[in-house]
Amino acid sequence: MSASTEAQPRYAAPTRVDVTECRTDRLVDRARSNRVADSEVHLERRGGRTFLVTTPTER
Repeated sequence: MSASTEAQPRYAAPTRVDVTECRTDRLVDRARSNRVADSEVHLERRGGRTFLVTTPTER
């Protein structure tokens, strides 16, 4: 049996962080801190709120 570890965690489901009140010059830092291995990070608008969404990619 072998175990492998990744440098960053992976999430099984999309994660959303509310960044509505976040300054625009801080969004890059927020995206970098919320990025996980093999994932896509994008902004999403819902009901007047803005979310930073991390979506895992298929392996």
